[in-house]
Amino acid sequence: MKIGVFGHYGNRNLGDESIIEAMISNLRSHIPGCDIVCLSIDPDDSRRRHQVDAFPIRYRHDFFHPPTNAAPAPETRQQDTGNPDTASPVPATGLKSRIKAVPVLGPALKGLAGGLDTLRLVRQEVAFLQAAKRYLADIDLLLVTGSNQFLDNFGGSWGFPYTLLKWTLLARASGTRVAFASIGAGPLTRPLSYRMLRMALKRADFVSFRDQGSRELIRDRVGIDGPVYPDIAHSLRYEPAPARRPVEESELTIAVNPMPVYDRRYWHLPDDVRYASYVHNLAGLCRVILQDGHRLVLFSTQKRDEDVIDDILEILGRENSDQDSQARTSIARSSEVPELMATLDQADIVVATRFHATVLPLQLGKPVLGICYYRKAAELLDDVGLGEFHVAIDSFDTPLLTGKLRNLIRRYQDGSIDLHPQLVRYRDELDEQYRIIATLLQPQA
Repeated sequence: MKIGVFGHYGNRNLGDESIIEAMISNLRSHIPGCDIVCLSIDPDDSRRRHQVDAFPIRYRHDFFHPPTNAAPAPETRQQDTGNPDTASPVPATGLKSRIKAVPVLGPALKGLAGGLDTLRLVRQEVAFLQAAKRYLADIDLLLVTGSNQFLDNFGGSWGFPYTLLKWTLLARASGTRVAFASIGAGPLTRPLSYRMLRMALKRADFVSFRDQGSRELIRDRVGIDGPVYPDIAHSLRYEPAPARRPVEESELTIAVNPMPVYDRRYWHLPDDVRYASYVHNLAGLCRVILQDGHRLVLFSTQKRDEDVIDDILEILGRENSDQDSQARTSIARSSEVPELMATLDQADIVVATRFHATVLPLQLGKPVLGICYYRKAAELLDDVGLGEFHVAIDSFDTPLLTGKLRNLIRRYQDGSIDLHPQLVRYRDELDEQYRIIATLLQPQA
């Protein structure tokens, strides 16, 4: 049986990559001999990470037209600015530039160029849909796996919702079964997004949600219901290192994960004031961690987190931290899931903003203090018994966060935090879901 593991992955987000890694490992365990391929944003990255064949979920010029060594034509040759994001074409000379300078003709040509560009995009999409349908021809199950894929705050309705709809329709036209497993939902606000998702989910053979909030949003706004199963990353097969010797409170390692929420270099709705407040208060917590004699590890789960780490370090540096504090500060830049898990395994307590920076340490039995930009992390921490240890990103300050961290440290040291029962429940529930997925591959009556 051939399974296509589908997701908006391949964007160097290790939280999302942990989902695919967990899914592939467990599919091979529950369905021995199955053939697995990935469908992602960056098939080259997915092929390298997971050692499987891969195909893009959206049109990529570099996939369908691999680059050659031929030099670009003079009209499109780019100036060497040292930064590919700011490179601009060398101005063309001759008849084209003279025509554009003529009043009326210039704007008319610009409008025509816009129309031709739209036509080019339509042709690309049609060709992509034909190629995608051919790729689906021998796939038995298209498995949309986890993460927050029911959303429209990044890319609008023509981002995630349209991508899910077109692949669902293509799969059904190809005789491929479709399952949505442990999907998160929201933010989701556009009526067109609701209609697209309704069309997709009505044609699915199985739909489950990652949390109760996601289930209620899709049920109430889209009209589709389904069971709730935990985030797939809870089934990641990672063997933790042997337990370390008990440590004194002053010897703890606190791992802190920042995220570029409101950062104009990343966020869909930037807000400089909110971002500055977030960084200032998180830097304040880092300062307290060091003053209390702990070790501080700043870690990322996605490349853009490192921009925030740099901003935090700049604030700490301006305060002339002593050499001892600098010696107890380290940065963990991981590019692979095992590297990230090893970093988390060495920590005693984690302070997390990203959702999977919350999920993955819990799987290792590490207590987490959450800075929540959306309900999903708060709901998870409530469910595992850490409901008093999270704050909303828009309403916390350093004193509030410091008080919660010190309380969490006390609870950690006296042994009153027991995450094991909930984590066993998550794994058992996910095993049940894998068994259900396996039944979808049985011959249809």
